[in-house]
Amino acid sequence: MKKYAIIIFVLLLSCKEEKKVKDSNFNLKNSDEIYKRVSKIHENQLTKIEIPEFIDLDTIEGEGKKIDITIKNIGQRNLASLIVKPPCSCNEISKYDSIMLPNTSQTVSVNMKFEKLGNFYQGITVYGSFYPYIKKIYIEGYRRK
Repeated sequence: MKKYAIIIFVLLLSCKEEKKVKDSNFNLKNSDEIYKRVSKIHENQLTKIEIPEFIDLDTIEGEGKKIDITIKNIGQRNLASLIVKPPCSCNEISKYDSIMLPNTSQTVSVNMKFEKLGNFYQGITVYGSFYPYIKKIYIEGYRRK
């Protein structure tokens, strides 16, 4: 009988922990002002985009690296309100069009800065009138010097 009580207790704890993780992700999205603005775009106006999920820079020398990101509108509708947000304001981003027609693409350049030596893992956030309104591109690598 004690075994069953312990198993049920462990299962209840694991369910509560999973719920906390889901709620925290939801709150992070809701606290983001840009996400709040673009999430008001009606579903029938959304398109589909294609962007890389990960960019592996391997080993870099120096404190900065230019990264080119290609954004493709592969849907049937215009992509409106495109916003590319680097992880901090110290990263420079090239000019880009905030509206893209269907079946078009554009390349956005980001000059990433890496202050610390060693491994890095940073995210670039892309917002717009696409499902699910927000996507992340993760930049990873190792800074030697």
